[in-house]
Amino acid sequence: NKVKLYFMLGLPTETEEDMRAIPELADQIARRYYEIPKEQRNGKCQITTSTSFFIPKPFTPFQWARMYTNEEYISRAAIVKHAFNEQLNRKSLKYHWHDAEVTVLEGVFARGDRKTSEVIKEAYRLGCLYDSWSDQFDNDKWMQAFENTGIDIGFYNLRERYEDEVFPWDFIDIGVTKKFLRKEWDKAMKGEVTPNCRMQCSGCGAARW
Repeated sequence: NKVKLYFMLGLPTETEEDMRAIPELADQIARRYYEIPKEQRNGKCQITTSTSFFIPKPFTPFQWARMYTNEEYISRAAIVKHAFNEQLNRKSLKYHWHDAEVTVLEGVFARGDRKTSEVIKEAYRLGCLYDSWSDQFDNDKWMQAFENTGIDIGFYNLRERYEDEVFPWDFIDIGVTKKFLRKEWDKAMKGEVTPNCRMQCSGCGAARW
């Protein structure tokens, strides 16, 4: 009678319809549970849904993607939260979302260059040490570290990368070519699916290894 669901918010092609579909799915699961005869149920059900915010990573088709501001992430979570409150079985539904402030930092360091190491050093100087623990995390100190070092969060998070932009990690050969990843980015923006490798070779470059 307990189900946990995990979703991602903030993907490049996300729509409000996508966001609202999350609580709708949770409610559909609860409805199916309550279709079971009462004497056969194990009490009430609890559908717990969690969302994280999407963070583009190197060596993926989304390494060109932009991210969003802390406020924009919170607004997306709010859309989902309000939609949960509209569901028929809302008393059986719970919703949690990842910290948006932490997401912004994770985004910078996921695709950061050597300059971002100065931010980490300055944050440490300001007293940031056990910040992966929510009760120790101090976003104001991190923002102060960015300001003190002159590092612009927007440069790393709030812009879509140029097609031919040189990335800090380009010198590493992972086997899959950057040209292939760019083709996958273009296909993702069109909603096109790449066939499984066992169906046909897509020419990613890994076969040469």
